[in-house]
Amino acid sequence: MPPKFSIFVPVYQESEFLKPLLDSLIADPYGEKEIFVVVDEPTSRSLGLVKNFSGEVHFIWNGKRKGKANVLNEIVEESTGEVLLFLDSDIVINGKSGSFLKVISEAMTEADIVEVKKDIIRDSFLAKIIGYDYLSFSFANWLFSHRLKKCLGLNGAAFAVKRGTFSALGGFRRVVVEDLDIGTRSFMQDIRFTFIKDIGVYTKAPSSWRAWFKQRKRWGIGSALWLKEYFRDLLKIVRDHPGVLLPSIFFIFPCLPFFLMTLLTPDELYVKAVYLTLLLLSTQASLLLPPTALTSTSLAIFRNLLLMIGGLGAYSSIFFVLAKKMGYIFNPLEFAIFYLVYSPLWLLIVLASITKVYLRPENLSIDWKT
Repeated sequence: MPPKFSIFVPVYQESEFLKPLLDSLIADPYGEKEIFVVVDEPTSRSLGLVKNFSGEVHFIWNGKRKGKANVLNEIVEESTGEVLLFLDSDIVINGKSGSFLKVISEAMTEADIVEVKKDIIRDSFLAKIIGYDYLSFSFANWLFSHRLKKCLGLNGAAFAVKRGTFSALGGFRRVVVEDLDIGTRSFMQDIRFTFIKDIGVYTKAPSSWRAWFKQRKRWGIGSALWLKEYFRDLLKIVRDHPGVLLPSIFFIFPCLPFFLMTLLTPDELYVKAVYLTLLLLSTQASLLLPPTALTSTSLAIFRNLLLMIGGLGAYSSIFFVLAKKMGYIFNPLEFAIFYLVYSPLWLLIVLASITKVYLRPENLSIDWKT
């Protein structure tokens, strides 16, 4: 008999996607299911949804903000399903794959945690660039699923876990990135994981660069705290599974190889030889005076430019293939902006967050509820 689903949708104040999401879940032909929506600091718009879903959805209202981890742990205790499905309120289910819940149910026969593919709603230029971020993270989790049958970190916008597994893990912890945290704990307990790329959800991108920066600041601090807590465990994972973890990092931060080569590679002998040769020739013939402009600095810039162009070309080819394999859209111009601007900016936010967490933890200000 197919397992019963308990579906949880946490909301802060309101979401424009909540009603269509609930409509999709109710219309899903899968039989055994119960739906819980828990709303912190509800607005009149959120309260107005009750009449649309009377008897079909369990609504829980919190007058003050309690935090995602808290409300989910509490509501799980009131549910009865064998499979717990956690969905963010700002997603849209891809309705092209028949029963969304049935596909997850079938995957749960061979796994204890199931994550579905996430893509972005491409309704703005920023959203289109962020789409490559989602592609890289989805591929990283697919790689962990395919090679190790375990996950190191989840994207909590849409994933399912068996009730017994959730209890064994102790539920969500009150940390900034509760989904990444529970994924890491599942890895260390050898819990079976699979990533489904044949169904998925679309999620809403931040509305502006300012909103994106605020979101990534939170994610950066959360990732830095996660790194600090699990540092020794992560070193062991790198040692035991370098062929999975290192490629995943390089896909999530495609600009990282360029930065590492720039910082760690000394000037090559041939660069110095070219510079000295041109300098010598320029003293012998007036026609060769221009090469004196090629200082050691300009040659280093030229070298870095070649590395950047080479990296862009290599990653463009790889991401084109991955996009086709994973069912994402690929546009060369969008990807170039992602590689040259977006990815370095995101990496700098993470590095700055790590620096702050390790060197100035007393100045750490977390202005959101965990």
